[in-house]
Amino acid sequence: MSVVLTNNGQIFRPFAYEKEADFEADVVRLADQLFGSGSIYVDVKKRIGSDIVTIPDGYLIDTAEPNAPELFVIENEIVSHDPFKHIGIQMLKFVTSFEEAQRTLRTFLMREIRADRKMLERLESACKQSNSANVDEYLDKAVYKPFSGLVVIDEARPELHRVLEKINANISVLVLKTFVSDSGEKLHEFDTLYDEFEDEEVVEESRAPSRTPEARTVRRDRRAMSDTIIVPAREEGFQNVFMGENQWYAIRIGAGMKDRLKYIAAYRVAPISAVTHVAEIQEIKPYRDTGKYLVVFKGPAREIGPIPAGAMRGMQSPIYVQSERLNNCGTLAEVVSSGEAA
Repeated sequence: MSVVLTNNGQIFRPFAYEKEADFEADVVRLADQLFGSGSIYVDVKKRIGSDIVTIPDGYLIDTAEPNAPELFVIENEIVSHDPFKHIGIQMLKFVTSFEEAQRTLRTFLMREIRADRKMLERLESACKQSNSANVDEYLDKAVYKPFSGLVVIDEARPELHRVLEKINANISVLVLKTFVSDSGEKLHEFDTLYDEFEDEEVVEESRAPSRTPEARTVRRDRRAMSDTIIVPAREEGFQNVFMGENQWYAIRIGAGMKDRLKYIAAYRVAPISAVTHVAEIQEIKPYRDTGKYLVVFKGPAREIGPIPAGAMRGMQSPIYVQSERLNNCGTLAEVVSSGEAA
């Protein structure tokens, strides 16, 4: 059993949720940290119309990229629930009913948002930054799109990923783990929509993280504008897979990024230490039952650069950038506006 030991000697042990309602309450409370401070999380615990086959736990409107808002159907679950009978069937119902329920859903969301001052202010703020004429048009952009779903769970086991892969829809998993001390104080370790926390995933409720919320917002906004993922590659993998198979796999990709990516670039680690090739993405799909992804290229990668890392530290994990900036830079450090890896 893993434990967390703080600098002051406190021990935090894994907390097992017995009631889904308690887990849902933590998701709602941590919504800004999970999904972004500008996101709109609509907590749903009511029937929203006879046209809806089944009711999710929530709806999320991601406004990180103002001109491309995204709607996610949220299902909050605890690991003790059966991944097929409970989670899989629920998500399948959401997928199959989504298109015909969009009109009803859009009416419901606007009613709920207008009734909540905080949510309405966020919608209006995002709309002002976009090219939408008004909030109604802005909400239409979010709702009238293909289905996107999020399962927020306290532990993601391989069987859950296998079930979701069979549904063949755009469904991502975010993990929210909780640890508790003998005194009842809680720590949370969690994924985020854009993975902007990096190695700072453990957040103590009573203390501010070492990086500011403003810095994380900058990082998330940069990612939302990105269309390219750069992956670190050792020479053998680069030659055999990236170039030899026109694909790359076992990549962690933030749920908010999957639909935004158009290109994948290879950063070849030392001694080359530079981006040397880029390929257009044909498809991103789950990689086995790992919770990571396989990226399939449309064709062979083309040579660019080389683009050295520059002042940026050596890449250990993927980063997201804009292709236009990548094609017109001198070093990788220039491309990453926040100066940090993804």
